[in-house]
Amino acid sequence: MNFASDNVTGAAPEILAAIKTANADALMPYGNDESTRRVENKIREIFETDADVFLVATGSAANSLALAVLTPPYGAVVCHCESHVNEDECGAPEFFTSGAKLIVLKGDGARIDAANLDHV
Repeated sequence: MNFASDNVTGAAPEILAAIKTANADALMPYGNDESTRRVENKIREIFETDADVFLVATGSAANSLALAVLTPPYGAVVCHCESHVNEDECGAPEFFTSGAKLIVLKGDGARIDAANLDHV
């Protein structure tokens, strides 16, 4: 097992089988297909709400788009200096928010020290 990341090993056989099955038919592109509808409905069922669902290809896109929905261009995202969004997203949050800043704070154990929030 390799726990370095969720994307350093191949796909599970069950995933490959599902892709092969889905690939057998001609489907409409850009989310206009029955497979996408099933996923959207399953997500709504799990979260027990009639949410809009937007499937994206990467974790960076998902993280950054979620922050963009919550943060205006003149706003800021407060995060720990060692957080994934600060160290690994490579400017994507700033791009998708159209300019919101990341305000990075320190704290032991990768947790923001509440006293540091007074300086934001």
